[in-house]
Amino acid sequence: MRHAFGWFWKTGMLSTFLAGLFAVLPIVITVGIMAWVGGLLKAWLGPESFVGKGLSHMGLRFVTDPTVASVLAWVAVLAAIWLLGALLKSVGKKRIEKAFNAAMERIPLVNVLYRPVAQVVDLLQRKPADTMQGMSVVYCGFGHEGGAGFLGLLVSDRVYRFDGRMCQIVYVPTSPVPMSGAVIFAAADSVHRVDMAVDDLMKICLSIGVMSSQVIPDQYVVPPEDPSALSANGTCPHGKE
Repeated sequence: MRHAFGWFWKTGMLSTFLAGLFAVLPIVITVGIMAWVGGLLKAWLGPESFVGKGLSHMGLRFVTDPTVASVLAWVAVLAAIWLLGALLKSVGKKRIEKAFNAAMERIPLVNVLYRPVAQVVDLLQRKPADTMQGMSVVYCGFGHEGGAGFLGLLVSDRVYRFDGRMCQIVYVPTSPVPMSGAVIFAAADSVHRVDMAVDDLMKICLSIGVMSSQVIPDQYVVPPEDPSALSANGTCPHGKE
């Protein structure tokens, strides 16, 4: 097996295959993300979803064909959204939003759900630079000394205390869809800032770690010829930062 692998490498067949693989990898990842988003939208808005069935029943009041009924209902919804947008642009977005938010705040139970959702939507409407303002890349260790760690985004410098322990909020993006990550209250003494741009961390996640060697700053890279890089058992020495 080893001889066959060496033959493939020497003839250049393996390196050629890897070159082609990395060439199509961005396309594959992009298609995968789009397929994931499409599946999510289908589950939320598809014909078998709660919204899809409701719109289909609404359209069946005017036509008998289920497909035509669904199409007509979606056309009506899109037209209503467009008219709302035109109203917001002509009258004043802030004034209408303020009046609508005040009305929703008066409805029991609904206001509990509406308030955080409205805040998140408002956050998504901002420019990426505004959304990421104040966030920085950090390295967080977990477990005992010498355990594993992860890169994440420090949401703010604010420190919280839970069960007598100081914590900070860190968002941990996942691969290959960074926005499907998790929010973690990490121990404050385990959070260490990393001199790296947020976009570079996103590149690591989107590439499933492949681009790590290109975006992680040289100051964090241990040269392979450094004799102190490895301990006697071949692992990274504990306590090094």
